[in-house]
Amino acid sequence: MTFFIKTFGCQMNVNDSEKIRHLLESKGLELSGNEATADIIIINSCAVREKPQEKIFSYIGQFSTAKKIIVAGCVAQVEKGNIFRKKVKVDYVVGTHQFYRIGEIIDEIRRGATTGAATAFSRQWQELVPNPSARSSRVTGYISIMEGCNNFCSYCIVPFTRGREKYRPLAAILREAEILAKQNYQEIVLLGQNVNHWHEPSGSLTFADMLRSLARQIQIPWIRFITSYPGYHDRELLDVMAKNRNIARHIHFPAQSGSSRILKKMQRTYSRSHYVQIIEDFRRAIPEMKFSSDFIVGFPGESSHDFNLTMSLLERMQYESVFSFIYSPRPHTSAAAMAVTVPAAIAKERLLALQKLQADIQLQNNRQLIGQTIRVLIVGRHGKKPGDVIARSESYRVVNFSSQTPVGTFAMVKITAAGSHSLRGEQVDMVV
Repeated sequence: MTFFIKTFGCQMNVNDSEKIRHLLESKGLELSGNEATADIIIINSCAVREKPQEKIFSYIGQFSTAKKIIVAGCVAQVEKGNIFRKKVKVDYVVGTHQFYRIGEIIDEIRRGATTGAATAFSRQWQELVPNPSARSSRVTGYISIMEGCNNFCSYCIVPFTRGREKYRPLAAILREAEILAKQNYQEIVLLGQNVNHWHEPSGSLTFADMLRSLARQIQIPWIRFITSYPGYHDRELLDVMAKNRNIARHIHFPAQSGSSRILKKMQRTYSRSHYVQIIEDFRRAIPEMKFSSDFIVGFPGESSHDFNLTMSLLERMQYESVFSFIYSPRPHTSAAAMAVTVPAAIAKERLLALQKLQADIQLQNNRQLIGQTIRVLIVGRHGKKPGDVIARSESYRVVNFSSQTPVGTFAMVKITAAGSHSLRGEQVDMVV
């Protein structure tokens, strides 16, 4: 039997898909290069917004009834009661806490079973490390350190798709990181809905303690983590990062809004001034630190003044990049009961204005790098330009240049041109 995995959504979904692939290959199944030749299609789904969720069912609708279709992930969890009633063929539903049972489902399929569901939440951490062959990259290794969320932000479906927070033991995190180091991975990315709220399940160790242990014990050039929640920030994290140069000087730090009034309606536990203070503290201690962020526009009750506060926050923070979206009501969330007060046309105008401002900021900042030489990590060959490679700077800027240097190597590149979303350069030396 052959299988194909289609992944929607965040890096945690990517990591879950790596684990699913590991489990299927251990059952003797073979990964197919495309959907057409696969016997089983696994859709690892995202429910964070309505539009991506709609895309998933549109994707499923293209397949013949001869294939076995398994919907996994967040849509499987939150829509478990409705999926089999959709106008598309779905054979199995596997929730976010049950994907490790995918091997059992394969056994059921082999015995001729037609449908089934596994969507129960679990408070126990399920330890599973994918084989090297199941990893999506040979350069960047994802390591899940926690899962779930206790915050219940008023717009967010994550507590209902991923459940309450549960934390992976430090020893297991260090063990997986050591494996990746021995396999010559050049960066690791620690994953969690609120990574900076991690703590040792059976002790008092904090995220800063864990990060310190990784930085000192694991020989990997770049250690990254996503996503950090501003309400959980503490000064110790700043100190650990300042003292350990192998922790990348880049943090994804979602603000969601620049208005304290809207942040309160979102049930975020910080104000605009608190958020700004955290970033300014980082920049004083680590001047080269860069930030990216998430923003929602058109949240119920957002006035033009609130939106202007968001725009002014972008101008003040000078983010490396921003993910921005129009508010999308999600089932079970408290915001779904709020009256939608921002017309769709105005919300779209605001989104386009925010994205235009951020593109201008990125272009201006990227142009300042022209003539400078920066260190980058080559992550892949360019699919459309033979001889070119795609690399990333420490702050996650995309850099393209001609090179025969192997993927997974650091290089020094002199920047020769800049756009809003990428840089172009010339390789001047190798980093040993």
